[in-house]
Amino acid sequence: MKQIGSVRADDNILHLAWNGDLLAATPVTGEILVLDLVTRDVRGHPGHGLGNGDSAWFDGRLATCGFDGRVRWSGRELHAGRGMIERVKASGDGKLLAAGQGKSLLVFDREGNPAQGLAGLPAAIADFAWNGSSQVAVVGAGGARMWELGQDEPFARFDWGGASLRVEWSSCGRWLATADQTASVHIYDFTRDYPLHIQGFDSKVRAMTFSADGRKLATGGAPIVTVWPCTGKNGPEGATPVQLEGHDGDVSAAAFSPVTGKLATGDGTGCILILTFDGDRVLRKRLRLDSGISSLAWHAKKEWLGVGMEDGIVAVLSLES
Repeated sequence: MKQIGSVRADDNILHLAWNGDLLAATPVTGEILVLDLVTRDVRGHPGHGLGNGDSAWFDGRLATCGFDGRVRWSGRELHAGRGMIERVKASGDGKLLAAGQGKSLLVFDREGNPAQGLAGLPAAIADFAWNGSSQVAVVGAGGARMWELGQDEPFARFDWGGASLRVEWSSCGRWLATADQTASVHIYDFTRDYPLHIQGFDSKVRAMTFSADGRKLATGGAPIVTVWPCTGKNGPEGATPVQLEGHDGDVSAAAFSPVTGKLATGDGTGCILILTFDGDRVLRKRLRLDSGISSLAWHAKKEWLGVGMEDGIVAVLSLES
């Protein structure tokens, strides 16, 4: 394994996003940087005042958001309103861009024009996830609701007494998972219209990711990484998950490679585990970096791992032989 690129931002790296060989690094505050791994050039995008939100690539150009209530894309300001925006995300087919602000989901088309979104939701949006280009799940206080854009009521939902903070929708469309305010995870199986509430974690789940094929769900928050099977009739219900040790601190980031299926996890002490699944065996490779890990992202077609750290450094590691 070798480092093939690096850049330093002004603050803790909040989010990483690949677009081909371009890696966007979004710090908590300050300028958002784009590193070109071919030319080694670095481009800067203006930050969002008191805090940035997660960024996203949309139609080949970077969309940014933040606590100033603005969405910027392609040199344009698509929206400026009251209330912070913590993340923007492109739909699975790349035709729409969405941003959650308060109780509204703002949606834009490829020309940057407002498209049909969601307004007047029961609770402020903590996170959202796309399924294709027309279905979206939103989470916040009370649980999760799944919407078909253009409809007046959600087509599915699961409610509980707490709040869900993060949500992931598997690429196969079958599974929806939420990480909650409490030390718990909800998993929704659309084939059975069935919610599963999993408790017993040692701490709040801070990292959650599906494998590219939707057959595994990895969760982390404590030093233990838990990998749930999402196959068969019942998926994780009644199944014994794989629990993986090796971290020195609480897990803060996790990402599956779409190329090899390897799982990378990082913790606040600077430890990274690269986990390879070989039948019933799990092979571990352990790396040590100089700062806590805050974000991880795999290249879509290469064995390149982007690593964002608490000191603002972004390193790109190559696992290619």
